[in-house]
Amino acid sequence: MRSINRGFRSFRRHPLRNLVVILLLFVCLAFSLSMLAVKLAADSQVEEVKQSVGNYAEIRVSSDYRMTVFEEERSQEESERAATARTMSEEEMLEQMTRFLVPEELVDAFSQESEIVTYDKVLETQITLDDVENAEMETMMSMRERGPQGEGPAALSSSGFSFEGNTDGASISDFMLGNKVLVEGSFYIYNDYLEASPVVLIEETLAEENELVVGDTIVAEISGASGSDGEMELTIVGIYETVQAEQEGEGSNAETFNPMGSTFYAPLSVVQELNGTPGYVELGSYYFDSVDSTDALQQAFAADYADGDTYELATDYSDYETIADPLLKVGKTSMIGLAGALGACALIILLAMAIIIGGRTRELGVLKAIGATDRQVMAQYAVEVLCICLVAIILATGVTALVSQSVGDWLLTDNQAMDTTETSEEEMVAAGPGQFAGGPMGGGDSLYKEGGRFSIASTQDQTASLNVVWQGSMLLYGILILLGISLLGMAVPLIWITRLRPARVLSME
Repeated sequence: MRSINRGFRSFRRHPLRNLVVILLLFVCLAFSLSMLAVKLAADSQVEEVKQSVGNYAEIRVSSDYRMTVFEEERSQEESERAATARTMSEEEMLEQMTRFLVPEELVDAFSQESEIVTYDKVLETQITLDDVENAEMETMMSMRERGPQGEGPAALSSSGFSFEGNTDGASISDFMLGNKVLVEGSFYIYNDYLEASPVVLIEETLAEENELVVGDTIVAEISGASGSDGEMELTIVGIYETVQAEQEGEGSNAETFNPMGSTFYAPLSVVQELNGTPGYVELGSYYFDSVDSTDALQQAFAADYADGDTYELATDYSDYETIADPLLKVGKTSMIGLAGALGACALIILLAMAIIIGGRTRELGVLKAIGATDRQVMAQYAVEVLCICLVAIILATGVTALVSQSVGDWLLTDNQAMDTTETSEEEMVAAGPGQFAGGPMGGGDSLYKEGGRFSIASTQDQTASLNVVWQGSMLLYGILILLGISLLGMAVPLIWITRLRPARVLSME
């Protein structure tokens, strides 16, 4: 107890000397704890990102295969293509129609991979509805191209409509993203897909223009069929609102107010029948357990499903990288800063204790001469070191709670700016002169999850955010740092005291 009291008195007797050491430690500890708080926040945010991005994939016909087919067709004369078309059998015609589609059995087979959590199948096509008038509004550019007599390549078909089919209406990308909202009726369900129930969802504006309500029926033409077998009667089970179109139209000069007014949604099996392509889909859409499974799924797909370069497995891993990379870099930067600051703390406490002990050699000699043991002397200096470190870390903890968010924002903004510059340069080099997104076949590389061709939504607009909050674990880390620095600070007194000989010290006076 005496040793502890002497330690407290010694700490109070040298306020100026201790203040200098405390201030130096305070600066380094505040920086250390700020870097630690940023590191913990970045790691936590990356785990949150993994819950929503990086765990999606889809099977579709590859861009390379589309390019190959495009080049082959371009190399043929028009007369050759016409002659080939006239001599095609029904099987060859089906093969021609499905060359850019994916066999449904392949999509189902891939869904059996252990990493897959849930999946869907999608097909989009153009269907003719003779008794429905297209309410889609033209842009000024298309009206000029069409000309006053309604002629030209940009002329719109008043009876051609886009049909999109999947296995469950509630899981359609646009509805999940919030671009479209069901306002009346209900979605078709999975049983409707299994039983090929002739039901459909229609857009609100289109329904109003054609005086259609839930329960009414419309007649759709089946591709490649004629007579009584060439039509299908569809029952309207739901009406949806295009939220995105309204947002663009309000208070803006948008040329197209209702860009998705001609889109119908129906069970996949119904759309396949209308398109004349049973057993084929445009893409398979998958959610898997974690972004960490991306490589395993890519390898399994390449080995068993890719069919050379015909099909590809596209993932949203690039979106995950776009969002997570700045956070990961912030985590690495904060770890480097943490290591450097802790190293500075160690150096400060070692030098400070060496100076303190070196100036109090006589005091140590007297204590040992009057019978104080090495353990008692060590206890005195341990209390003194602990007081210095405790005051410094309390001050640093308070400052950390105030500045850590600013430090995190600064590091994140800096890394995002670097990533933006690097990405822009890489895209310019990769695209080359005169190249446009999507390539010669159009369509681009957008995923169905992001909207793709079916809407304008994209995760490219998502950015990483860093919310640095004071966590209970920070107190534990602060205590550990306190103990570590205190023990390190005791290294000098320990060596000095165990080697000190009282008689020699007193003989020098």
